[in-house]
Amino acid sequence: MALIVFLTIPGLVIALVAFAALDRAGLWANRRFHLPWRRDEVGRPVSAVAVGELDAFFHGTHRHQQEQRRMSLILRDEENDGAPPRTSVDLDAGTATIRRPLDPA
Repeated sequence: MALIVFLTIPGLVIALVAFAALDRAGLWANRRFHLPWRRDEVGRPVSAVAVGELDAFFHGTHRHQQEQRRMSLILRDEENDGAPPRTSVDLDAGTATIRRPLDPA
């Protein structure tokens, strides 16, 4: 019977809220007692990811925003990003130019 409750949308929301509370309690316990089986949190908590996925399920534009954020993390910066060039490499001539930024001192 409990499985049927968690297959409904309100049941899924209740489960995610309970999971978020459990995750936050575990984070608090890890900070206070340094539990050996829990790693330190470096990124977003797992509960935040789960709630974000549920939000993206109901709002299609949020899925696009998440994909855009994910792609911006893995794409490289282009050389012509509007800043003056500090380095240039000429493979035909075999030269490389590196300019140090000016100190405003």
